[in-house]
Amino acid sequence: MANTNAPFGFAQYQGGAGASATFGMTRRRIASTNATAVYAGDPVMPVITSATGYITQGAAGTTVLAGIFSSCEFLSISNGRKVWRNYYPGSDATGDVFAYVVDDPQARFRVQGNGTTFNITGTTSTWTSSPVGQYAQFSIGTGTVVGGYGQSGAFLNTLGTTVTLPFIVTDLIDQPPGSPGADPTTAFNHVVVGFNNEWMRDNGAGPTGIS
Repeated sequence: MANTNAPFGFAQYQGGAGASATFGMTRRRIASTNATAVYAGDPVMPVITSATGYITQGAAGTTVLAGIFSSCEFLSISNGRKVWRNYYPGSDATGDVFAYVVDDPQARFRVQGNGTTFNITGTTSTWTSSPVGQYAQFSIGTGTVVGGYGQSGAFLNTLGTTVTLPFIVTDLIDQPPGSPGADPTTAFNHVVVGFNNEWMRDNGAGPTGIS
């Protein structure tokens, strides 16, 4: 069954060294003056214009990632109390926003591929070509808020050999048959990725690669 184009960001798929309940999450900070919304499943990166320790929504490139955004808590101006949300709306906070970020260097994520690049050629039993083992770039897409839940619109965009690209494809989703994204022979298939260029994996000279 052909896949549909419905990106959802980077969904936790498998833990690594961290406990399965937290997927190796770290608490980071978003400045309350940051007007860029961040959605559950978005890649996030350090604010590269200053050495403040703050993070922001990721941008495609070779900047070292801080991880994948999961949720946050902040003192809401409109509510007059602390609130917990799975997205940061880009406003309504006083004081720093505490963001929970999956940064386990061995974590794996399920994510949608683009229209042409990430599917295999050949059959599921005999490949002619495959994205597995290749480095990958993402597009941030457009996040949405439905019923109070903020969902990322990020997806994988291109493959490449640049060792500082943010992700590496480790597997294809092909089960259960007929489920969304499980046809790796057609466009918009789902793949499994690991971090390639991320702050817990960087050794000072570049990414250390998947182990």
